[in-house]
Amino acid sequence: MLAIKHAWLVCLSATSVLFAGCNLNRIAADQAGNIAAASSDYMRGFWDYEIARAGTASAIMQLEAMHAVSPDNEPLTLALASTYIGHAFGWVELDLAEARAAKQFDKAERLRARAELLYRRARDLALSTLRKRDGAIDEKLLGEPAQLKQYLEREYSSKEDLAPVFWTGMAWGSVLGVTDQMDQAIDVPAVRTLIEHIVAVEPSYQGGASLVFLGGLLAQTPAEYGGNPEQAKGHFERALKLTERKSHTVQLNYAKLYALTTGDRKLFFTLLDEVIAPEDQGAKTRLDNKIARRHAELLLQTHPRALVDHGS
Repeated sequence: MLAIKHAWLVCLSATSVLFAGCNLNRIAADQAGNIAAASSDYMRGFWDYEIARAGTASAIMQLEAMHAVSPDNEPLTLALASTYIGHAFGWVELDLAEARAAKQFDKAERLRARAELLYRRARDLALSTLRKRDGAIDEKLLGEPAQLKQYLEREYSSKEDLAPVFWTGMAWGSVLGVTDQMDQAIDVPAVRTLIEHIVAVEPSYQGGASLVFLGGLLAQTPAEYGGNPEQAKGHFERALKLTERKSHTVQLNYAKLYALTTGDRKLFFTLLDEVIAPEDQGAKTRLDNKIARRHAELLLQTHPRALVDHGS
């Protein structure tokens, strides 16, 4: 309406108009992106798995459009990275597990490659926020873990500064979890250092996800390369305590990454029984728990309970 009433403003120079338009678009993108970032807690309480599948895919496209207009907006960039991670784990990796269970190996390989691409995009987005803060961050990430640890302690010492470190570590680690490129293992020390820093500063950050990630890493890494099953168990137990056993992604990963790896089948089924229990644990974990339940149901289908009932 104001544009119609004051049409004479069009007579401003073309440069000024373009500059203003660019700023307005960026302001709009920043505002929408900040709202999207702030609404993530609400989405955790969503109740329908299939609607959420479509919704996260749509959110990725919308956030990508906003990010193209305002690439320097850190909350927007990290919201986009986290959405990629959530969609890849919640839906693509589950589709991948189902394809493998059905011995549809060509489909499984396509889904594995797709999950890796999504996680790589998330990693690159999160890493870009670290690079904007420090253009020399790549040298530190590729250097000695002890030096990276000291750098993180100096530059990212408060809870308010952890988001870029957390999402970079989670996305990067997720890439390593699905990639078929064995040379990528060279990145493990940097990823581990990033996640260990989160645990050191704020172990409850993002529902104790760093404890779960570190537990899985220590459980699945051979001892000669730094793995430690006992430490892994301690991290998972700590995460269970922090979340009051309400966040079932903890039990899911504890069962899948630790119990299966160590052969503790009794623990495996006990944990999965918690995941598939029908009780709603509240809005903070509702969607995550629905996703965990889908993964747990598939694990129970592919790992017969009868084997433990007969004492094996």
